[in-house]
Amino acid sequence: DDWSPILKSLRDGQFFVTSGEVLIKNVSVKGKGADTVVTANLEWTYPLEFVEVVWGDGKMSGSKVVRATATVPFGSQTFKIPIDMSGKKWLRFAAWDSAGNGGFSQPVHME
Repeated sequence: DDWSPILKSLRDGQFFVTSGEVLIKNVSVKGKGADTVVTANLEWTYPLEFVEVVWGDGKMSGSKVVRATATVPFGSQTFKIPIDMSGKKWLRFAAWDSAGNGGFSQPVHME
């Protein structure tokens, strides 16, 4: 009857969305500004097409796409994506497979 742990997870962004074929086991953001690194641990059914980091500054958004076409079916991998987050306010991670299935994290507010 106590929903507070679930509500806290939702407020903290500790969940992701998936179509089921791409599992985002963990996403972390370390560093600040030009020294930011997004690390994501994934498992998938179909080979991946790409992973991406999407960001925004309140006026514009952008993304960094990393091709992942060398992945194999029923695989897993940890991706480390360096990105310059200078002046940006938020980011999220996403992964998409060769069949059009995907998963993405909730936006992370940058301090």
